[in-house]
Amino acid sequence: MKYSSRVVVLASLLSPGLVLAANPAPDPTAHPANESGPAPAEILTKLHHSNQMEIQAGKLAQEKGESKAVKSFGKTLVTDHTAADKQVVALSKELKVDLPKEDVKNDGMLEKARATTGADFDKTFASSMLDDHKKDVEEATEARDKTSNPKLKKLLTAIVPKLEKHRDLAQKLVDGDAKPKEPPAK
Repeated sequence: MKYSSRVVVLASLLSPGLVLAANPAPDPTAHPANESGPAPAEILTKLHHSNQMEIQAGKLAQEKGESKAVKSFGKTLVTDHTAADKQVVALSKELKVDLPKEDVKNDGMLEKARATTGADFDKTFASSMLDDHKKDVEEATEARDKTSNPKLKKLLTAIVPKLEKHRDLAQKLVDGDAKPKEPPAK
């Protein structure tokens, strides 16, 4: 063995940190070499944030909504996005992805709705939810189609129809088709 080879072997035995620095452990949030599309950590983080925002929006609709249809839609948002977020959190743990723990800030989407009341709230809320769910459907569908991670693809395949349902319900609210029916006159 040459002198320089012995130094490397000796250094690696005395300082395992040097070997680890030269060959770091794989980052579980990074893209594996055999995967294409967006990184699972990025998608799961976006899904988690979106679910938290929709849960807040649903609670706001239940609290401030004037119509039964808006209150009902709010309840649907809370129920569906809570269930979806449980799936996102479970997959995140399985893939060793740390989701942000900070409080979810309402990034302005519902601030206008928050400042309104009555029928104005319902209209502003429905419009915000329609715009938001159109974007969510597009992003989730794109992520589903581009990821090669089978578990993430399965999760997104299950989530997209719920987002489409929310988009369609919001569209009905905007169009005025989801108003509660008046009881028949006696």
